[in-house]
Amino acid sequence: MIKFTRAERLLLADLIAHAGMLRSREQLLDAVSQVGSDSSDRNVDFFINRLRSKIRDSAKNPKFIGTRYGEGYVWVGPHSVQTGPLAECFVVVGPIVTIGQESADSHAIEFAEEVAKALREQLPIGRVVSVRPDETEAGFTFRLNLTFIVSGGRRDCVSSLQSRENTKVIHVRRDSCHDIDVNSLAESYLSALWQFQIDRPGPDAPDAAPLAVRMVEAGELFADDSPAGLPSEIAKLKGEAFPSSSIWRKNDVRLRQLIRNGNATPATRLMLAVNIYTGYIIDGWRFLANEDPRERDQADMEGLILEVLPDLLDDPQNALSAAHVLSFMGPAHQVLALEIAEEAFARSTALADALSILGRLRGFAGDFDGALELLHRARPLCKPGSIFERYITSCICQVLLASGNFEAKDRELESLTKSPISKGPYRLLYASPNETVPSLPVRIHLALIPRKYARAAVLWSYYICARLYRTREAKENVIVGLARHMRRRFGDDIIPDEVSAAIPATMVVSEKVSSYV
Repeated sequence: MIKFTRAERLLLADLIAHAGMLRSREQLLDAVSQVGSDSSDRNVDFFINRLRSKIRDSAKNPKFIGTRYGEGYVWVGPHSVQTGPLAECFVVVGPIVTIGQESADSHAIEFAEEVAKALREQLPIGRVVSVRPDETEAGFTFRLNLTFIVSGGRRDCVSSLQSRENTKVIHVRRDSCHDIDVNSLAESYLSALWQFQIDRPGPDAPDAAPLAVRMVEAGELFADDSPAGLPSEIAKLKGEAFPSSSIWRKNDVRLRQLIRNGNATPATRLMLAVNIYTGYIIDGWRFLANEDPRERDQADMEGLILEVLPDLLDDPQNALSAAHVLSFMGPAHQVLALEIAEEAFARSTALADALSILGRLRGFAGDFDGALELLHRARPLCKPGSIFERYITSCICQVLLASGNFEAKDRELESLTKSPISKGPYRLLYASPNETVPSLPVRIHLALIPRKYARAAVLWSYYICARLYRTREAKENVIVGLARHMRRRFGDDIIPDEVSAAIPATMVVSEKVSSYV
């Protein structure tokens, strides 16, 4: 028997109730504050050390309490005794049924804990996985049912994954409990869950977002928002201006594994090409500061799309996504991309998807009025506050900037950047070429951004946007404002040679202004 003090008991209960979730020192201090004598968050470290000593846990190799340096602690131990709120559970493993018995036996519970542990290891900390042998009602986002069949010394498990919102079985399989790889089992369910999220509400539904957006939304379930590899100033923008880079990276790993295993379909190859494109959109400003994989990625996208293009054209949604990627590959493919998109648009029932992609491609071709008409028709089909809505508004800002309608662009930016921390990067990215004095949010962002990321941001803006417009004037409108602000802050050499050669206006001397940093 282990005896705990009241403070230790309260602290332990809080950790277990939030199993798998990061608990800061402040949160843990609140949990024990009712003892009345502890006022410093360093006392939490003292209590944790005493708890670890009593339950024979190691800080270096924890079985129960994990340390997240600089952040707090997390319960990483078994969850079968968890008493926390069911509403916080992402996946509930249960109910657990053994045919021929009234309740689950110890072998079934142990197997469920192993599956739950494997799921936790492949999900970010905030996604709580709990073993609930008898739970069948609300309190979860997804449920993994386990039914054990014992016969002649053999024990099999039939497991099925369901969504709380939908009784449809997402994935089901039968495995022998004696030789199953639980990590492989967990991965198969997470892959099925990822595909399930991409296919909601159905790729042909009128309000379905483009495949690129649906893949980002699905990837958010598995994204780690850790700012590792980023300077602290830029890390603060995660979730505000920039989605987590782990979204497209984890999607990339999953898709390439499918291809390596020989499970690739034309749709799988399309998804990988779309994901490569998405990586540049949401994360190119960062990785272009350290590497330049564009030549390799261009070749990958071209091979992935062109080899299966005839198969993709039969389905209008696949055709639209293929056109989206082809357009990004540069002028050599843009005419074909627009033709494919126009033809698929005429057949599509996924109106939001079709309107947004064709609108974007018409904008690149110089049909700004046609582009804006389609994009404005797409936006009411988006869920308010969704990634898709922000994407559509960003596209509208870009087309308005390219067309020279700077006043309308500024009005759209107000709706796009509600959070003060994200105003700077967006207003800098969509800066008008006639701006001589930057706004306060832009000045703050320029003061914080490191030089190498500033240079990468110029190259990024050129690669994902400016180079894709057909006319010289549109190219200049899109990037000259950004380039001038960067030059005033960092000097002329902040503009990469590739950009200045393609768009000489980025190096034209502009009106002198006083220092604003």
